[in-house]
Amino acid sequence: MRLQIVKEQADEETFQEWREEDYMNKMNFNPLVMFVVIPTVVQAGCLIFMGGAMLLNTAIFV
Repeated sequence: MRLQIVKEQADEETFQEWREEDYMNKMNFNPLVMFVVIPTVVQAGCLIFMGGAMLLNTAIFV
């Protein structure tokens, strides 16, 4: 299988338009919240639910 090299590219206007419209490229958000706070909250929630499941299993089966 041969690798096809594409030599076409978008013009500068299309490129700038894409940079302004794309959510990640525009950086119109707080990276700390998106990449640190949200995963931390999800992980803490999973840990709490895991502990609750272990407590429930202990109460039912022991």
